[in-house]
Amino acid sequence: MSDPVSLVTAEAAIAVRDSATLGEGSLWDADRRVLYWVDIAARTLHTFDPATGENTSVSTTEQVTTVVPVTDNEVLAGMETCVARLNPTTGEVYERYPLEHDIPENRCNDGKCDPQGRFWIGTMSTVKRSGTASVYRMNHDYTIERVFGGVTTSNGIVWNADQTRMYYIDTPTRRIDSFAYDAESGAVDQRETLVEVPEELGKPDGMSIDSEGRLWVAMFYGACVTVWDSQTGAFLEKIDVPAKNVTSVAFGGDTMNTLYVTTATVGMSDADRERYPDAGCLFSFETTVTGTAPHRFGA
Repeated sequence: MSDPVSLVTAEAAIAVRDSATLGEGSLWDADRRVLYWVDIAARTLHTFDPATGENTSVSTTEQVTTVVPVTDNEVLAGMETCVARLNPTTGEVYERYPLEHDIPENRCNDGKCDPQGRFWIGTMSTVKRSGTASVYRMNHDYTIERVFGGVTTSNGIVWNADQTRMYYIDTPTRRIDSFAYDAESGAVDQRETLVEVPEELGKPDGMSIDSEGRLWVAMFYGACVTVWDSQTGAFLEKIDVPAKNVTSVAFGGDTMNTLYVTTATVGMSDADRERYPDAGCLFSFETTVTGTAPHRFGA
């Protein structure tokens, strides 16, 4: 039997040369044709334009962990103490919606909009306290509902094309979980383990889904992106990245076949830095697949 054909056509290219402490939160804005990504530790929101190669940055008043587009001059951002509406060019905050103010050691982490344009945002314990974080859903009227708890480090979240399943990662569990998803109400139930990620691959972090339903997962400590079948949980491919800490993945570009990958330098030893001198950069891969376009809030 012949080996499976690789889903990427070349090794990683550096899209943005940086030394981000905690590069994260990559997400393509199909209307503006730019990629948002963040450096959480540096309180910085980046906007990368692949057409010009320009990467612009703006400082934020708190750590910013992920953003989703609302309009051309507004995004929703997960931050340390709230979800905020802000201008991605100036960093100006228009409105704050407090989240877990009663748990000061928690902050927002990864998040995306579901196909109905509701913003799902998870939190994490900054002191690694198990089970104290949660996943929330912000509705179109900006009200926030807690969907489920018992979380430690909320990360990747995506939905399948027919809007019947939601896939989710709580990093310390080393699992990709699958939920039954009700598109109309946004309710989830019937949680089950789809993938138990082997320790040697690293820790599952951010996640994206392609048009064929394959799950692309950034592997923290793993120097790679892994690809999984969302129906069977089968392991399909390991894509090497020249950085130890791989944090998020997002499809983008005019034809949605460029995979953008954020990385981090946090926690690296001197030996790690010597082995991975490009850690902290934003990388890109050209793929043989088409990614799914992310959803705008309220759309």
